[in-house]
Amino acid sequence: MLVFATTALVILMTPGPTNTLLAAYGAALGFRRAMPMVLAEAAGYAVAISAFASLAAMLTPFSLAALKLAAASWLLVSARALWRSRHAAAAIPPRAFLRVLATTVVNPKAMLVGVMLVPRGAWLQMLEYTGLFVTLSAMAGLVWVAGGSMVPEGWRKHAYRCAAVILGGFSVAAAASALQ
Repeated sequence: MLVFATTALVILMTPGPTNTLLAAYGAALGFRRAMPMVLAEAAGYAVAISAFASLAAMLTPFSLAALKLAAASWLLVSARALWRSRHAAAAIPPRAFLRVLATTVVNPKAMLVGVMLVPRGAWLQMLEYTGLFVTLSAMAGLVWVAGGSMVPEGWRKHAYRCAAVILGGFSVAAAASALQ
């Protein structure tokens, strides 16, 4: 379990689509207003990891590629929406919450954890590992939101556009990975 927890923390602290959004919302909304996004991240990982762990034996290379293309499409749609958003005024918290939730569900990290790291076998053991990952994701998510909230005031107005560029890059990487 210690190896899993350590691996999970390394995965969760690695920059990715969800962490990009958490930092951007932390910068644009401030720590307090962005904290609910951590719950969206945790819920997204709970759903995605449970699904991937349950379906791991049935996933084929073709279905994994299709999932990567779906993720790439979602990231591109999110990047476009963020690019068009104005600073904090356009960040309607329910919309932001749903964006973080959906981005986490399609996050390649969730696929990696569900397919490769969560042990197969007893349902309770899968639940225990998934629960640990979700708990650690909430702690890591708070770090990303806090980091974003520490962005200097003059740069905060650019948080969404910076996040859009980064998400666009992740979209291209996911699409390239799926097409290999």
